Amino acid sequence: MTFIRLLKGVINILCEIYQLYKYDYITIGEKFRQQGAKIGKNCFIQIRNLASEPYLVEIGENVSIAAGVTLITHDGASVVFRDEYPLLRYFGKIIIEDNCFIGGGSVITAGVRIGKNSIVGPMSVVIKDVKSGSVVIGNPAIQVSTVEKYKERCLREWNRQGLNKFENLFEGMNKIEVQRLMTSKNFREKLKEHLLSINFSDKSKS
Repeated sequence: MTFIRLLKGVINILCEIYQLYKYDYITIGEKFRQQGAKIGKNCFIQIRNLASEPYLVEIGENVSIAAGVTLITHDGASVVFRDEYPLLRYFGKIIIEDNCFIGGGSVITAGVRIGKNSIVGPMSVVIKDVKSGSVVIGNPAIQVSTVEKYKERCLREWNRQGLNKFENLFEGMNKIEVQRLMTSKNFREKLKEHLLSINFSDKSKS
């Protein structure tokens, strides 16, 4: 009997590992949909588990969620009240609207809505709604810019660093095709060579 239990345990572990690697960052949305989450098209999701209550999560289209992000759809802190209220729990939906980016290591708490076209910086803790078109960062996350201003900054740096020389390689590609090419070994070697040639401290051309 001990051997059979051990064998079942090994099989369960192998099944869990298979599930982890069955999906990539593009197809993982299908797994989460099966768990009850609402997820739009063209999402890049780098986490393997969505939330303890995935059916309370709504994600729009063109959303990117980086590795290490945690979505918390309940508040375990209610445990401190349970001598008085044993059944007390707090649950809340998390809604991430279209075209948002959630940076690595961030925590999104129950009841939060992140408005469309917003950016959550890495390692942020989001405890309240984020207005559309905002850039927020910190613990707790606060607005530090707008997406429009951030885009202008990115374009300035892209041109200053000479990265626009690669644009012809991506002509006619959609964003998924661009992402796949940019993560290829061949392109990453070209990018490495270029970035190591840049003087990052010289912003005279900005």
